[in-house]
Amino acid sequence: MDPARTSRHLPKLLVLVLFCIQIAFAETPASDTLVYEHENTLSIVGLILPHNSLKNSKTLHNWPFFAFAAPSWSTFYKWQKPSGKLATFKGSAIGEANFAGLGIKLDVAVELIHLLEIGLQADGGTALNYGETSTFMGVYDIEKKDYRQDIIFTEYAYGFTYKGALTLPLLVLLPKSDWTKVILKLTGEYAYSGYTGADDGEVWKAGNGNMVNGFHYKCGGTLIYMMPFKRVPMAMLAANVSGFKHAYDFDPAYKDYNPGFRTISIVPMLSFKVNETWNGMLMAAISRDRRYEHSRYETSEELLQKQVGAEWDLRTIMCIFTKKF
Repeated sequence: MDPARTSRHLPKLLVLVLFCIQIAFAETPASDTLVYEHENTLSIVGLILPHNSLKNSKTLHNWPFFAFAAPSWSTFYKWQKPSGKLATFKGSAIGEANFAGLGIKLDVAVELIHLLEIGLQADGGTALNYGETSTFMGVYDIEKKDYRQDIIFTEYAYGFTYKGALTLPLLVLLPKSDWTKVILKLTGEYAYSGYTGADDGEVWKAGNGNMVNGFHYKCGGTLIYMMPFKRVPMAMLAANVSGFKHAYDFDPAYKDYNPGFRTISIVPMLSFKVNETWNGMLMAAISRDRRYEHSRYETSEELLQKQVGAEWDLRTIMCIFTKKF
C-alpha cells in the first residue's frame, strides 16, 4: 500500500469515525419509553415487461411488451425502544395483500449507534395461480415438465431471514452542499425458505421466482442521493448478488440448470412526490441471469434447460404510487 496515498485519505476516514462517535454519544431523549407506530399503505403497482421477459411465455411470447397495474395493501405496526446511547431495539409486523398473494412478516432488530442494524425476520404467505399466463403457485413436476399448480389457501410458503445493514454517511466526507448529500447502505441477508407442498429437492413457486427448501443469500448495497428538489427528493442505485447456498438442495435432475448460479441485479430508482397525499417510485430492474443452450423453450421447461453462460438484460420497469393512512 502506498503510504502517500494512505495519508491523503486518512483525514477523511478520521472525520467519518468522529462523526460516528458523535452520533453514538449524542444527547438521548429524556425518556427511553416505548415508541409505537401504525400505518396503512395503499399502493398501485404498474409493471412493464419487455419482450425478452415474455419470449418464453405460452400466451405473450409475440408481444413487444406487456403492461398492467394492480393495487396492493399493507398494514404496518412498528415499535422501538432506545436503550442508552448506543442501542435501540426494534420490532415490526407487516401484513400484505397484493396480486401475487397474501403474506405476513414479523421482524426484530437491534440498531447500534444509528448506523449498524442486525435483525431476524420470520415470514409466511400464499400466492395465486393464474394458469398458463403466469404461474405464481405450485411445485415443479420433472416428468411433466410443468408445475403441479396449487390454488390459494391450499399450501403456504414460510421462512426466516438473518439480516444486517450498515449505513455509511458519505456526506461527511464531501464538501457541505445541497448537492453532496450521499449515503451508502450495505446490506446482507441469509435466509431459509420452505413450502408446505414441496419435498426437499423439489422446486416451487409461492409468489415470484423459483425457490427450493433450503438456504439462500443476498448481499450488496444501495447508494442514496438526496436531491434538493421538492417533487423529486431522492435517487438511488442498488446492486446485489444473490443465489442459493447449496446446489445439493436441488434434485439431481436440475444439474444442467446450475442451481449454484449467482444472479447480479442492478436497480436504479427515482423517488417523486405527486401531491400532498401520494408519493411514487420509478425503477428499472437490470440483471445478469442464466443463458441457456436453447434460446426458445416453453416457459415451464426452463428448470430443465442447460445453462451455457450468462446474459444481461432489462427485466422489468416498475412504477409504484403509494398513499399512507
